[in-house]
Amino acid sequence: MNRRIGLRSGLLLALLASGARADEQLNLPTGEDWQQVSTLATPSLRRAVFAIPVSEEIVDTLSLEWFATTLATDLDPIEVAALLADGLREGCEDGSDQPVFSGYENGYPTTVRLMTCPRTRGRETGELMMVKVVQGRAGHWTVVRSRQLPAFTGDARAPVEEEVVARWSLAMRSIQLCDTEAPDAHPCPEAPSEATP
Repeated sequence: MNRRIGLRSGLLLALLASGARADEQLNLPTGEDWQQVSTLATPSLRRAVFAIPVSEEIVDTLSLEWFATTLATDLDPIEVAALLADGLREGCEDGSDQPVFSGYENGYPTTVRLMTCPRTRGRETGELMMVKVVQGRAGHWTVVRSRQLPAFTGDARAPVEEEVVARWSLAMRSIQLCDTEAPDAHPCPEAPSEATP
């Protein structure tokens, strides 16, 4: 974790949006203690990964990705989320995923899924992930919030409080795609907001 950041939405979006449609923006409240871990920028892919310290022992990861429609021709958000779930199951023993929401947010096709990995193959850790996929005009936007957990048996529930999943769900709802050139169909908020992760 090489850099601490306290960014407002617009600054974070500049990191992701060049290469994506300049008028589509992913509105994301950010906290002061987020730490930028990595970035990637190509003409058809933008990615930023952040660490979010929760406590001395717990660090969540948040990754944001935009990829051009050409990389996922004719895939809707549910199909993109299913591909991510397939990837989780390949690296996981008894991985599972369940729908949280599918429909439209701010006029865009959107899906949110909760994915659980009781044990990562070859390791003594599990993982909890919440994934949001939004289909924009020029590509898909993917937001993944994750937390490493001690490994647990597939029959047991993930050792994470329901409050954590509820908080993640609210945070995912606050992340929305908008379009400055289509304010009636996809309105943007008046000013960037700040929130704790």
